[in-house]
Amino acid sequence: MQVTVGHNEMNEDYQLSPPQIERARRKAHGKNHGLNLSELRERIKKSKGKCDLSGAPMIFEKEHGTPKAGTAGCHPLYASVDHISPGNQDYGHQLVCYALNDLKGSLPYKLFAELQNTSAWKHLMQQWKSQAENDPMAVDALKALLKD
Repeated sequence: MQVTVGHNEMNEDYQLSPPQIERARRKAHGKNHGLNLSELRERIKKSKGKCDLSGAPMIFEKEHGTPKAGTAGCHPLYASVDHISPGNQDYGHQLVCYALNDLKGSLPYKLFAELQNTSAWKHLMQQWKSQAENDPMAVDALKALLKD
């Protein structure tokens, strides 16, 4: 199966792929995160389809983000909209991998900002990005990084 992930960083004229366009459309018409369709598309372009926390290429195809009963749920690299500061629109939004958004949860902004400056967090993000670039469909390997 072909999976659309972020494009080459050297591409200065980043264009949205069809799955990225569709993901933005669905998200803008679904749960309101305070972003409209145009803003979501711009966020995807700005990040070049990569996670704002880890730099890992994200997955945008619907079948990887729509959990079905009895399955493993969303793919860890599935793109999700994150409130930078949970419950506070002042800090805006970012696009992050589903599993990293779940990990971040509702940590207060200042606490998470401190965590991001630690060597342990930086190391985890480098491992996450490397795994995503080398084998994005290895769901168990990605999940194992968050359990160790």
